[in-house]
Amino acid sequence: METHILLIGAGIGGLGAANALVRGGFKVTVIEQAKSLGEVGAGVQLGPNATRVFHSMGLLDDLLAQSVSPKAQIAFSFEDGKELRHVTFAEKLKQTFGFPYLHVYRPDLLNVLSNGCDIELKLESQVTTVLEEDDRVGVRLSSGEEFWADAIIGCDGIHSAVRSYLHGPIPARFSGNMAWRGLCPGDVARELGIPRVSANWWGPGRHFVHYYVAGGRYLNWVGIAPHDGSAIESWSAKGEITEALRDFSMFHKQVRSIITSTPSTMKWALHDRDPLPFWSKGRVSLLGDAAHPMLPFMAQGAAQSIEDGYVLRRCLEECENVIEGLSRYEKNRLERTAWVQQGSRKNETLFHLSDPKEVAARNSRLQAEVDTNVQQVQPDQSRLFGYDPVNDPLSN
Repeated sequence: METHILLIGAGIGGLGAANALVRGGFKVTVIEQAKSLGEVGAGVQLGPNATRVFHSMGLLDDLLAQSVSPKAQIAFSFEDGKELRHVTFAEKLKQTFGFPYLHVYRPDLLNVLSNGCDIELKLESQVTTVLEEDDRVGVRLSSGEEFWADAIIGCDGIHSAVRSYLHGPIPARFSGNMAWRGLCPGDVARELGIPRVSANWWGPGRHFVHYYVAGGRYLNWVGIAPHDGSAIESWSAKGEITEALRDFSMFHKQVRSIITSTPSTMKWALHDRDPLPFWSKGRVSLLGDAAHPMLPFMAQGAAQSIEDGYVLRRCLEECENVIEGLSRYEKNRLERTAWVQQGSRKNETLFHLSDPKEVAARNSRLQAEVDTNVQQVQPDQSRLFGYDPVNDPLSN
């Protein structure tokens, strides 16, 4: 009898896991509280560690048709636009690791995943209770309806109901920063002279990122600035362009032109959590932001969720029962995701230095890394992008 897995949440992590599991022969039901998958306008970065999973699932060509591969990764000085580091990023990564680095529009990514295979999807279904019996586990919805399966995986984000079931209602940690998000029309961005690169403008206490998505239809940008935490923790909270401009008024005119040329903006307060001591208990486990919510300073939130889903499939395939499989899944993911969570916090400090001596030392170090490394791939990048969730041996 086929094993039935109940996935709670139809975001990138939930749909990625659904694709991996269905291809492994598992029966999958995805439960999502929203009325539709919807268009939440945001860019997503996927490194070779994630795109190799799409290749394994037969979805890479569909992803490539709707994404953008940057010609370079450039760090700019916020004030004068001077290049602090310039690497032919995507080209070098593909040469080194065999798979592309892509910028993707989140709705396009969800479409690729939702159309990738036959998935049973239950929309407008809010989980209120997790139910456990000796040989099965289930959820009760706000409607009173119940769904039962062999295992439950909470893919329901930083405010995960499944995580609360396992760990209690522990509040997320506010980082002290807020993110502005916007989509500048691609044609306008090109008129402004914005190249097809992954750009990061580093300033005192804040930074600004931009890159093209949706085949170049949009320039996605994100501006991180200090905040008191009053912004709603949501990707869809409306903001004001004038407020975003005020937060980046000291930045180079190119940054300000991008913000000014954007029809609307969204904002959300940035939260994460410390690494959890465990993800799995019996037939219940976690995945993606429900397990390891991280700040966006390594651009790895989506990629780590995609990794989770494929490793989950492999562990369930290779173990004699679901409980053993979920335990093995946790063992193979805890250390790596904790490392990425902690690295994301460290990058916040690196990007936001304000002391002139520290800034100068950082900038010199960055240039030296480029000058002395022909391959232009740093050790931490090798650890990050060289990981192969499809083929790397799993620990027992």
